[in-house]
Amino acid sequence: MNCYILIGGRSRRMGRPKEELFLDRVANIAAEVFEKVIAVQRSGGASATIETIYESPHDDQAPVFGVARAIEDAGDRCFILAVDYPLITAAILRHLRARFESSSALLLAPVWSGKTQMLCGGYDPALLPRIEQRIAARRYDLRGLASESEAEILSEDELRKMFDGEPLMNVNTVADAESIGFGDGGRS
Repeated sequence: MNCYILIGGRSRRMGRPKEELFLDRVANIAAEVFEKVIAVQRSGGASATIETIYESPHDDQAPVFGVARAIEDAGDRCFILAVDYPLITAAILRHLRARFESSSALLLAPVWSGKTQMLCGGYDPALLPRIEQRIAARRYDLRGLASESEAEILSEDELRKMFDGEPLMNVNTVADAESIGFGDGGRS
């Protein structure tokens, strides 16, 4: 199974691209679990330090475009991970992969901090037509896709009993980065 790391966000709240801060760490952890790790970047974005594929050109900003491009590239079940999970561990990725591989669900995502983490989960290629329909209708919310699809959503309580720390903490601000020891949050 391939892992696709979405790196095309604007990182306005971080002050610099999250991939500069987190990509190498996230990619190295993912490489312990998946056969191939590939970055997905917006059209026209800079290539990353790992193999990079590009979204089709579009004017809107939403991760659904990267998800669609990853599924299209994989042509098979794949794992999609946003770059802003710098505390991710191989142990939790192995668990999520195993759960997805043993599930008949088209989508698998964990709940963490009370939110379904749609950018840290498994996606089946059967979802691509639904995603393309949602894009055409300008319905970019991935949580909506989960509610409309055969999805397996993993409980936060179950995961917290199994994994210490904050492996699924989504880091979006300088304060978040500083709270987990990423110095000045990338401002230097």
